[in-house]
Parts: sequence; C-alpha cells; structure tokens
Amino acid sequence: MMSRARRRIADHFHVHHAISAEDAVAFVPQSRAEHSQFARMRARGVVREAEPGRYWLDTAAWRAEAEARRRMLVPIVIALCVIVAGLITLGYRG
Repeated sequence: MMSRARRRIADHFHVHHAISAEDAVAFVPQSRAEHSQFARMRARGVVREAEPGRYWLDTAAWRAEAEARRRMLVPIVIALCVIVAGLITLGYRG
C-alpha cells in the first residue's frame, strides 16, 4: 500500500512534468498513506518545495531511493526463495 502511494505521488509529478523548480505544481495528498509517504519523500529530498504549496519531483533522488530499496530487497527475496526451495526439497518423497 505504501509503495502504491509513493507511485501515485510520483506519477502526479510526472504527468504534470513537475521535475524542476520552474515546473512545480500543487499537490494535496488524497489518503492517509499518501500523506505519510509525501511527508517522507519531502524529508528525504525526493519531493522539493519550490514555493509554498508548489512542489516538484527530484528525479535523481527518486531513482537513488528506488535503487537503495532494490539493493535492500533483492537479498531478502533470494533468501526467501532458497528457504522455500529447501522446504520443498525436504517435503519431496520420490
């Protein structure tokens, strides 16, 4: 759900081509998840405020954050796959 909210926020800025301070647009979070993710994105510098109430998406920071998430999640997914494969192998009766 949080990932979906993050994507909706980023999509809003991409649709309006708000990827620089000159192109900043207004944004009002539509749900509690969007509100919390918007606050996190602002705190991390992914969404920046050009002037009061007008924001833009820092695409370099957006990509860096996505890459950091990927680096963290890939080893977890690999470990889970190995565990599931091991459980399947243990349960196999040939």
